[in-house]
Amino acid sequence: MSSMAREEQVVQHFTHVHPVTKVEGFGGFICNGCKTYGFGKTYRCIPCNYDLHEYCATCPPTLLSFLHPEHELRLVFKGPAQTPQDRRGCNICHELAEGLYYQCEPCGFEVHPLCSQLPQHVTHVPHPDHPLELSHMGASNMCMVCHGAIRSWRYKCGPCRFDVHMACVNSSASAAATIQQTSSGSQAYLQPWQYHQPYHNHACGCGYNYGNTNQGQQLLGVSKERIMFSIVMTLMGLPSF
Repeated sequence: MSSMAREEQVVQHFTHVHPVTKVEGFGGFICNGCKTYGFGKTYRCIPCNYDLHEYCATCPPTLLSFLHPEHELRLVFKGPAQTPQDRRGCNICHELAEGLYYQCEPCGFEVHPLCSQLPQHVTHVPHPDHPLELSHMGASNMCMVCHGAIRSWRYKCGPCRFDVHMACVNSSASAAATIQQTSSGSQAYLQPWQYHQPYHNHACGCGYNYGNTNQGQQLLGVSKERIMFSIVMTLMGLPSF
């Protein structure tokens, strides 16, 4: 391995006193940066049992994003909120934002590093006429796939007034597998048992039915953080489990 390749495997991250080393196939972990779930690939300090998502370990200190085009976002690392008034939430997934996250302080906009990587446009197989765009508002607050309430960001088709949960983008009653086109041009596939996964606090209340299959039963025990991680990875075209 060349010296450059070795350097790419080790990062001295500002959130930790020791260097962290890239580890493949680690399994499940809680990122010590953004405090959310991760799986598989991690940057790890073994003596301290300290883990970072790959993107949390390598993300830039500032970010220009379509999610908040008004201002540049700044990467911050903050301790737990001391009072309920100090608690922050990710504007995209509506889960707690603490530790490492991007922030526009004047606007009160916060986003997890992983959520900041969601693609702006996706292709929805049951609606091939137009690409869907990630947005905080749309034509309604009802998902046109599962008919549940949408309480967080969604993918929408503006011309057709069509709104879909992030979790439901890959859902299709007529498809055995759905192709998801990411902004980078890569493709990812969801298995049928992964359709309609609820995530974080979108709380659609749509009565997801996983049936009696073993895969469905396994999904019932999956944490909301793990499900959101799976959604983000899938929409980015990366393996999640």
